[in-house]
Amino acid sequence: MSTFYFTFGLTYILIGFCAAMVFHYGFKKSFLGKLWGGVAVGVAGSFIGGFADQFLGDLIYRLTHLFGSINIFPPLFSALFFLWLFHRISSAPDDY
Repeated sequence: MSTFYFTFGLTYILIGFCAAMVFHYGFKKSFLGKLWGGVAVGVAGSFIGGFADQFLGDLIYRLTHLFGSINIFPPLFSALFFLWLFHRISSAPDDY
């Protein structure tokens, strides 16, 4: 049972880390805290998406599953969304 949760946690951390790497190096987006700020937001977004999957699992059930038990769509989508949102907030000019 503990390896089950460990696998989920490790998968979500890996998704958040990879999403931050793609945003930082692939899309050349800057974040508050550089790469590590993006990694923190990406991992947090990935876990939020994982929890959303637990609550909305029946709605998203037909989407892609990894190894038959891990649905990677909600963590990936939420990690990318939160990274995009964090980039927009941290790179916004100070208008006030």
